[in-house]
Amino acid sequence: MKYSILLFLIGFYSVAFAQKEKKYLAQVNLDGKYGFIDASGHEVIPLIYDDAGIWGNNLVPVNIGKYTPKIDPPSIEVAEPDVIQAENSVESDNEKIVPIKIKEEKGKWGYCNSSGTLVIPAQFTNTTFFNEGMAGVEIDGKWGFINTQGKIVVQPVYDEIGYFSQGLAAVAKNGSYGYINLKGEEVIKLQYIGAKAFENGYALVYENHPSKNNNRTSIGRLINLKGEMVTDAKYCIDIVFLNGLASFLLADSENSLYGLINMKGQIVAPPIYFEILDFSDGLARVMVYKRDKIYNEYTPNFGYIDSKGKEIVKPVFATAESFNYGKAVIARFDDKDDGELDHALINTKGEFILGFNWRQLILIDNQHLLASIKNKYETLLINSQGKKIQSFGDNGLATLGNGLSVITNTNDEPIAFIGVDKKISIDLSKSKNRKFVSYQFGLIRFQYLSSNYEESRNIKLGLLDLKDNVIIEPKYNEISDFVPTVRP
Repeated sequence: MKYSILLFLIGFYSVAFAQKEKKYLAQVNLDGKYGFIDASGHEVIPLIYDDAGIWGNNLVPVNIGKYTPKIDPPSIEVAEPDVIQAENSVESDNEKIVPIKIKEEKGKWGYCNSSGTLVIPAQFTNTTFFNEGMAGVEIDGKWGFINTQGKIVVQPVYDEIGYFSQGLAAVAKNGSYGYINLKGEEVIKLQYIGAKAFENGYALVYENHPSKNNNRTSIGRLINLKGEMVTDAKYCIDIVFLNGLASFLLADSENSLYGLINMKGQIVAPPIYFEILDFSDGLARVMVYKRDKIYNEYTPNFGYIDSKGKEIVKPVFATAESFNYGKAVIARFDDKDDGELDHALINTKGEFILGFNWRQLILIDNQHLLASIKNKYETLLINSQGKKIQSFGDNGLATLGNGLSVITNTNDEPIAFIGVDKKISIDLSKSKNRKFVSYQFGLIRFQYLSSNYEESRNIKLGLLDLKDNVIIEPKYNEISDFVPTVRP
């Protein structure tokens, strides 16, 4: 008896630890079958599933039996005589035939852990990812929630569900939305026409609100964890940002202009912008329309505002990118009708780091940019002070992500790497038949180039490290990004 209890405790703590231990795995696909690999190239979850979902709590939804009906008419399957007799089928002179029934179902869903074990059997019509120890499952057309042991905690009685965040999940019946807690109790009444997940103590919900001045029939409003309204019905909330601000429109205005509002329902920036994008490095990109002096047309003009609504950079530029490393590339209009713009680099104070002397600027990392000078078609690597480091002539560029880019020749062959502070030992003179696709975690997804048309239609992906070691020879149709098995 003591041994049984000890084994039970060991198993319990092993499961609990496994749910907290974070791994990074990439989904792979080959000929319609799905699995997962780790950074060493090992198939942690073999390619035996017909579909797969998103990781959470070290569990991932997997599908068995997903089926796409064929266009061809039903065929006939010839069965062996002894099998036919066992099924009591009608016998012909030489053989017996059984019609194939065309399946219409989408298979069943279960959950696999990060060690590759199917720990929750495939039994559900549909599923969602795990978050806060709970996942949504569909049974007989209704949705409920299970825990990480596969036990139904919230009975499947809902038409739609969201995911648990901050202890609450959005659910819906008959078109009315509200929130339940981890016990399945409806703690915020089902009364809205739409609802999103809670973040930082607030959630965006939607109410009916027909307007006489525009075509709007509903508005977005903010509620807190108690279900209390934070914003007035005269404001229609659009996007909730992570810094405690949200964009909004005036619910009954004829204009679709955006401003900023805080979680207390106070206006931070008036609704004067046609667009407010997400914040980066403390600044949000904004856009207004202004009449062009030359063509007498309204064109987009971009600038930046801070979290207090102050215009750090007035919206007067033709383009403006999001800030990275405390820098952003902007471009201005000019008087030439050549379709090109003059580019510059600014900091978060709106001060110029590089002036409008560039036909193109691409920020690679904190210290490097790819650039070309006005009136020249030459790709340069420069530092943040504008000093030339290297010239690549008129060759092409492929951004691999995560700080690494590759210069390619006219045959799409790699000739030089740019960026990333790690030492790269790949001999590009021996990589003429390779195409580098993307970079993450010290690994490059790559393909073998082919001049054969039929082969090029079925090019496979593999993994290569920065020391020129092939981790996986190209064999997969797809290799996704490596993602954590535990959601942040």
